[in-house]
Formats: sequence, C-alpha cells, structure tokens
Amino acid sequence: MQPESDQAVFDWILRGRERTAGPRTPNWAGNFVSHLIPSVFDAYAKILHRVEAHYENIDTPLTSAEIAILKIPRCEPIKSFIENRRANSAGNRVRWKELAELLNVPFAPEICHEWYRKKLEDRVCWSRFLSGPADGKLQEEECSELVSTLRPFTDGEKCFFRFSEWPFINFDQPKLFKGALNEICGFLKDRRLGFEYWWPRDQSWCVCSDYDLHFTIVGGPKALTSGLLASNELECIEVTAKNRIDVFAPAP
Repeated sequence: MQPESDQAVFDWILRGRERTAGPRTPNWAGNFVSHLIPSVFDAYAKILHRVEAHYENIDTPLTSAEIAILKIPRCEPIKSFIENRRANSAGNRVRWKELAELLNVPFAPEICHEWYRKKLEDRVCWSRFLSGPADGKLQEEECSELVSTLRPFTDGEKCFFRFSEWPFINFDQPKLFKGALNEICGFLKDRRLGFEYWWPRDQSWCVCSDYDLHFTIVGGPKALTSGLLASNELECIEVTAKNRIDVFAPAP
C-alpha cells in the first residue's frame, strides 16, 4: 500500500455524490445513499456491521440486591435471548435480522441501530448484552469477505483507498493510497478507523464506510451486489441511491 499523490483520482466521487443539506431543520429530508456514493451504479448493497453477544453479565450475574441498588433495568427480551444463546452454545454472532424479529423492528433498507434502541427499556441494555456494531470500520472477517467478493469485478490493477477528512487526526499523514485489494485488510488491522472509500481505477464499483455509520455501502454491477447478498459471512440488505442512511429515518 503506497500513498497516492494525484488527488484528482477522487474527484469523480467528490463531484458525483450529492451535497448534504447541512444541519437538521424542521424541513430536513435526511441523508441518502446518494450523499455517500455517486448515483451511477446498477445496484447498491448495505453491509450491516457485525453484532456479537456479550456474555459477561450472563456468566457472572449481579445479585438481586446489587441490581436494585444500581437500578439496572430488566432488559427483556434481550436478556432472555442472550441467556438462551449461551445455554444452547449458539456462539457470539448475532444477526441484525434476528434482533429485528426479537424487537419487532422492520428488516428494511433504511434499518439503523437507532431503530433497535427505541425498542429497548433502557439504552444501557444494548451494551450489557451486545457489542457492536462498529462505526466506520469493518471487522477483519468482514473485510476479507468483501475483498473476496470484489476481486472478480476488479481488473487486477491497483485500487485507490481514502481516509475521511474527519475525524482523521494525523493531518500531516497521507489520506489517499493505492494498492492491491488483498493488501487492505492487513493495512487496516491495527488502525482505529478504516478507509472511508475504496474504488478501482475503472470506477466500476465503490465502497463507502462512513466514520459515523454502523454499516458500509457498496455500489456496483448487479452481479456484485448479488454476491454480497448471498454471502454467509456478511449480513447485507439491498438498497437504492434514494434510501436514507441517517439515524432519524423513520421505520416503515
């Protein structure tokens, strides 16, 4: 992975994506997929960042007296859901779709973490029994699967990768890089944030992991998004350029 000095290679995204409307106002319509990625692709997919069961409070529960003193909510039905997973050795991975069914949340294109939180007795319930989804970065397994899915749609030439302008702290360090797809996961392994954008030289697909979102958007050929939707490792849902991406999007 090498720094890229030609900043113009990013212009097609910079100019092709729609400008956001700015701060929320009473007439604010929201932010859309088209605010992240140019509306030039045949299809789009939303990769929902991984959620895992958090078993510490199941394996070492507090006493009834401690729960009363700390005023910890019951956290049902998540508490029972996680207890059953532990009892059945169901593993750590929890699908967004499972949680949607549990909490009666629509598994719809504009789904976001906030839809779940609104269904909880207390916001602390999520962190007591679940970890994730990470914002702005795919986990290593997700990164590797995305790379494998993108590879057949990449001509073998170097791809471009760009960090976000904010909250990129090291302003003196390069933000734009070029390299092979199979380099990206190792390059990002020990970094707090991932690249905001990935794309090939021929601009046939684009990946966007916004630092403030719990999902990644991919635009490209229909065959690419079909491959993402069929993945067992990635949990994806099909979206369009007109779907909202902000946490204020109302549930259908």
